[in-house]
This record gives sequence, structure tokens and C-alpha cells, in this order.
Amino acid sequence: MVTLSKSRTVPVVGVSFTPDYPHNLHLLRDLDDERNQDEPLTVVLVRNPANEHDPNAVEVHVPALGVQGMIGHLSRENAAKIAPLMDEGTQFACYLNLVRVARDHRDRPGVDISVRRVKKEEPDG
Repeated sequence: MVTLSKSRTVPVVGVSFTPDYPHNLHLLRDLDDERNQDEPLTVVLVRNPANEHDPNAVEVHVPALGVQGMIGHLSRENAAKIAPLMDEGTQFACYLNLVRVARDHRDRPGVDISVRRVKKEEPDG
């Protein structure tokens, strides 16, 4: 059986440093506006231990964006907590929470995601 821990909302950092910024965030905002509210938009965490700036780096990807799917990283503090768990095989269920992109203020973008640790329970017996 699989259960989910309590969900946490965490910000995505570095969104303005991704190759497709701001186009990727505008697409993400449009996808979020158009989606069925009963079906959250899936987000995937991807470990990147080869990142020269942070060996705990965790990238944030949105598969629905296709090749423009990387939207940023977890903060250094959140990555330091989550990366070791990912390295041990812990899985996370993640969903888009909020996209903040104002066409007049592209210098202040923001994305928040929900992150839940998936806990595998041992079968009774």
C-alpha cells in the first residue's frame, strides 16, 4: 500500500534563468488556467548532482510543457532536505499550486508547487 504524507507548498526558484523564460511560464500559466480543477497539473522533481552550483540540486519539470518543461529548481534549503531522500529512493508526488507572471512585471515571476513524500507501507502479515 502507498500513502502520501502531508503536502507542503514550496516555491520554485530560478524561474527567470531557464532557457525558455518567460515563454515557458506563460505557457504554464495558460495550461493552469485551462485545466480541469479536479486534475492537478503534475510536476516532476529531477535530481541533478552534477550541478556545479549545488550538489543537492533538484530541478523542477512540468511534463505537460514538453521540451520547455524545466521551470526552475527547489531552493538550496529545500533541496538539501529532499535530495538525500531522493538519492535513497524516496518518491515524491508533486503538483502545480500557483503561477505568478504579470506581463508588465516579468522581473517578478513566481511558481509554487505542492510536494508530498510517498510512503510505502509494508504489507500486513
